[in-house]
Amino acid sequence: MGKYKFPPSFVQELLSRVDIVDIVSHYLTLKQVGRNFTALCPFHPEKTPSFVVSPEKQIFKCFGCGVGGNAITFVEKYENLSFPEAVKRVAELSGIELPTEFKEDDALSKIEEEGYKVAEYFHSKVSQIKDYLQKRGIDELTASRFLLGYAPKGYSKELKVSRETARELGVISESGREFFAERLIVPIFSHSGKVVAFAGRVLSGDSKLPKYINSPESSIFKKNSTLYGFYQSKEEILRTKTAVVVEGYFDVISLHQIGVKNAVAPMGTSITENHVRILSRYVEKPVLMFDGDSAGKKATLRAAGLFLAKGKEPFVVPMPEGEDPDSLSHSLPEKLKEIISSPVPFIEWVIDSALKLSDFEKPQFLREFAAAIAPLKTANPFLYKIYVSKVSAQFDVDPAWFKVNSPTLRKKEDSEESLPIPPVEKAFIKGLVEGSLDFPLEVSPNVFLSSLTAKLYTLLKNAGFSHLTVQSEFPELAPILSEILFSDFTEDEIKSAFCRIAVKELKRRLRRVDNIDEKRYLSRLIVELERKNLDVLRELCDKTLI
Repeated sequence: MGKYKFPPSFVQELLSRVDIVDIVSHYLTLKQVGRNFTALCPFHPEKTPSFVVSPEKQIFKCFGCGVGGNAITFVEKYENLSFPEAVKRVAELSGIELPTEFKEDDALSKIEEEGYKVAEYFHSKVSQIKDYLQKRGIDELTASRFLLGYAPKGYSKELKVSRETARELGVISESGREFFAERLIVPIFSHSGKVVAFAGRVLSGDSKLPKYINSPESSIFKKNSTLYGFYQSKEEILRTKTAVVVEGYFDVISLHQIGVKNAVAPMGTSITENHVRILSRYVEKPVLMFDGDSAGKKATLRAAGLFLAKGKEPFVVPMPEGEDPDSLSHSLPEKLKEIISSPVPFIEWVIDSALKLSDFEKPQFLREFAAAIAPLKTANPFLYKIYVSKVSAQFDVDPAWFKVNSPTLRKKEDSEESLPIPPVEKAFIKGLVEGSLDFPLEVSPNVFLSSLTAKLYTLLKNAGFSHLTVQSEFPELAPILSEILFSDFTEDEIKSAFCRIAVKELKRRLRRVDNIDEKRYLSRLIVELERKNLDVLRELCDKTLI
């Protein structure tokens, strides 16, 4: 698929044709309350709905975490898409065909298209490793679903793509060396279904060779924000709000083969904050299923800590030592599906795991547990106390021990907190957007106390954007604009706000004029506006000096 670039006029037309309630209902269960609809917010943990969708204004707003916007910005945030991808997705959900003139064949989209061709080439050679796949228990349907393949020696001469594209996809080096010769090929799909990279698994028993090698990172492939199997699992994850996080490619592949179609894995590395951030947008119940050895336990604790920091309490599927999801998928598939359907809460897994450790191993395990739950001190202090009290009681550990052994909490990302927007400026913007009263005066952005108000005014008045287009083109402004539009201001309050903003603008101009008649005229208007006489604004349309 090519990249799409959409002019504001098309975005505006699309938003006028779609119903935000229909779009959001594809992802959330909405409940009608009066004129609006509510739901539990998908962007932060909560027990009481604070997420509101307005069919009248065609916007959404969470009054808990502050996010807001229109149908496109909702899909963009929920599915972690780029803006053009979100526009395309909204059109798909609404059954609206995109005009072909907006499709652009740029270099990046060409590489993505070529990636699928390369994967198909490797897949066409899969019969050469049929015996290996049968030994691994992978059937033809699964091999086709994940586009598994084989890279014969000399494949670089057979690929029908440019040398530059092959390098960008990571199948050859800068010098032309073949990365994956004589390896099983696992194509890496982006979350939207593009083939953006490859992994190669060694087929021989030569222990000197690395078992797996991956394409280097590129403009279209970032390991720390790509989850293997996410594209194939996305629909099931959306349906169940659950994801099973495993360690490796074949863990994912084998689980899908036995019917566990919501399994994902990091890209041959530990799970990262980015991975967890992406999953947290979709998942209410993360399930961790790592190997049963000490390294697997350490990975479970670390991953649990990342989910806890995002307000998601994880569950764990305990693995017998020496086993992994791939091996159990073939030896005990029905048993594995049963235990996956009933994972244990993280704290139960911690206590059970610690009980099985020696006195020598236990302190280190509990120190790692203390590090994992440290984010709960601020994210969920109540749950933190529960965790500490349960482990303290079980192992006769002083609760203060956990404070001593918890690392310093990660510093929150630096962010500039804007000053709160004054109510008068909120009422002014709402009146401007809804057009219930005419405001003919052009004011300087400098009259506003809030920089956000200044930006909104410039876009809405001077640039001629509609509020829906502003939310799409400037997503950082979408939450505050939604909040303003959900605010309840009477017509008198909006009228008063118009007068006050007009007074500030006229006083600014008064300081800049020298002519005595102009000064008298401006002074008279200011007095009338301070009396809330909005009618004098009509005079301003006819006065060139203003």
